[in-house]
Amino acid sequence: MRIALIHIGQETNDFNPVPTTLRDYESFGIVEGAAILEKFKGVGEIGGFLEGIARSGRDIEVVPIVRGWAVAGGRITREAYDFFEQKIRLGLRAAGKIDALALQLHGACAAEGIDDVEGAQLQTCRDVLGPDVPIVLGLDHHGNVTRKIIALATAIVGHRTQPHDVYDTGRIGAELMLKILVAGARPVMAWRKLPLLSHQEQFLTAQGPMKVWFDRARAVEADARVLQASNYPMQPWLDVAEAGWSTVVVTDNDQALAEKLADELADLAWSMRAEFQQKD
Repeated sequence: MRIALIHIGQETNDFNPVPTTLRDYESFGIVEGAAILEKFKGVGEIGGFLEGIARSGRDIEVVPIVRGWAVAGGRITREAYDFFEQKIRLGLRAAGKIDALALQLHGACAAEGIDDVEGAQLQTCRDVLGPDVPIVLGLDHHGNVTRKIIALATAIVGHRTQPHDVYDTGRIGAELMLKILVAGARPVMAWRKLPLLSHQEQFLTAQGPMKVWFDRARAVEADARVLQASNYPMQPWLDVAEAGWSTVVVTDNDQALAEKLADELADLAWSMRAEFQQKD
């Protein structure tokens, strides 16, 4: 069994006039191929994913394609976008036959002329892999989940805490991937978009309304039919048409349950919308 791995991340601030360039990514290290496995073993979302695969004890080849990360800043340049688009396309083509793709992105990245970078990168993956290869997408929970992302991903995993638990996100993504590939899970997703933005005073998941909302997602996952429930309080500096908070529920071939639980999570967040706007 062969699983491809791609990790590319940047969080865009549309109110920062300084663009994020390819040089910004290079300053944190653009890594390709087998060097990814060596450099990020035990580290970050990639490390968590590798641990999840190793824990399974199965004969699985991880096929690393590219890793690139840049600090939060202005929109990425078209040069930077085109660079990673090419790395994704050529890397997946060169990988040969793969059984699935672990795609680790941020979710709130925009480029010059492209509001939804993650949706565009998912489209590139689908152009190469076709519609049937499972793509498990890992996102920062400050991401902006769009129609295109939902249409193209097989399943989505998000961070569970603020501060972020990137290692756990990678591990949980690997476990979900194995449920699909080995246990025969058939993921379906329900998504709700909320016309909601707020400052970040209430974004810590250890307290306040955000804790209530995220705790409810964990309770939802206690149902064995639920593969994943993730909330996305989008960061407030992304100026795009589809901006807003989201919630995503992934179930094992039970669309009605996914829709019901997504409604519940969305309704809960909306009921606390005034509390999210409070300043401590």
